[in-house]
Amino acid sequence: MPDNNNFNELLIHTLKQIHTSLDRLEDKIDEKTDRADLKNLEAKLDEKTDKADFKNLERRFEDVEGRLSNVESRLDRIESGVGAIKWAIGVGLAAIGVLMTVLKIL
Repeated sequence: MPDNNNFNELLIHTLKQIHTSLDRLEDKIDEKTDRADLKNLEAKLDEKTDKADFKNLERRFEDVEGRLSNVESRLDRIESGVGAIKWAIGVGLAAIGVLMTVLKIL
């Protein structure tokens, strides 16, 4: 029977080694899975960041459009004011010309 006892101990020892090896393999698999999950999460985070950046750019674009619209309306008012001044100067010069003509006749 002593041989049988040694065989059992050897078998138990071998099973413990196999168990240890399986634990190590399982840890490696978990580590690789964690890395893959981390890469997937990073990709998703990048995608969400890109979407957030795009939304920020859209808001900035809308702000710029609003400012441009404001500048365009101000420019239209300035152009109409310049047109009014040109018309007033033209009328004034015409009036001076008529007045000088009338004064030359007298």
